[in-house]
Amino acid sequence: MGLSVGFDSSLRYWLTKTADEALPEPAGSAAIARATAGLREVRAESLPFEPDERRPLHLLVPDRRLGHRMDGAVAHVISRPLPEGSLCHLSGDNTIASPELTYAQMATSEPFLETVRIGCYLCSTFSIGDDGRDYVCERGQLTTVEALRDYVDRLPPGTRGVRRAREALAYVIDGLASPMEVFLGMGYGMPPNLGGMGPFVMHANQRIEIDEQIQELLGSRFLKGDLYLPEFGTDLEYDSRRFHTGQYRLDHTQARRNAIEAMGIKTISATYGQIDTFAKFKNFTWMLRKRLGLDQPEYSPEERQAQMALYDTLLSPTSRLF
Repeated sequence: MGLSVGFDSSLRYWLTKTADEALPEPAGSAAIARATAGLREVRAESLPFEPDERRPLHLLVPDRRLGHRMDGAVAHVISRPLPEGSLCHLSGDNTIASPELTYAQMATSEPFLETVRIGCYLCSTFSIGDDGRDYVCERGQLTTVEALRDYVDRLPPGTRGVRRAREALAYVIDGLASPMEVFLGMGYGMPPNLGGMGPFVMHANQRIEIDEQIQELLGSRFLKGDLYLPEFGTDLEYDSRRFHTGQYRLDHTQARRNAIEAMGIKTISATYGQIDTFAKFKNFTWMLRKRLGLDQPEYSPEERQAQMALYDTLLSPTSRLF
């Protein structure tokens, strides 16, 4: 038998994984055919989360007769066959939706903008807190844009949420390293009608090879840019108060910036104080476009509304991913 976890609960599981926690092995998709959703099993099994009225445990079941509501848990009926790579092993016979299935499931209920954000977080290199927000620590990537696209393309035709999941992937960026990089990546990677100030092609954590003389100064053979704009040969850096305070860190940050510019790459730095209100973010964007040699566009009232909505969604102190 066993239980199968999905939707918001699997998203919570994956995004709170830290670097020192082992990732579960893949499980055969047939495991969901044996899944149950009884309250007795939920209480008896060793699962990542306890049933909670405020934040229910989301379970996957193969039969409509099992799709009932329980105190602290919600059962979702999965009637269509799932592609390989849909589930991963938990303890015992229990399974959990893979990062790829989790993305596809969240696209069935979340709006477009939130689907893009979830994709960016699943493809990121950091974990967040159990309250569904903020940076906790660095970790390896859970999945990639390519893997998400491949999985979505293998879902049965007519599967709910597939269209939104596929369209959102056009704006998901691999390897973003913090919530603020997610904000900048979406804010400048998306077009104005979807709330962005771009669209710019952006690569996160782009490897930048450096000359031998500079290697000695930094103690490294290469650097990684935060958000690289290849069309402009420019690296957009986010200088966090959390990681760039103290004399050593400030010195290293400046040396790093000097090294990047010595390799012919222009650097533009954003700090929280430059973008902590929408008005400041607009001014920072004006400066960014000026540095890139671009004209300043006129946005329609509808585009401005969409840009404010994106800003509020990503930077609101009450915003949560689960």
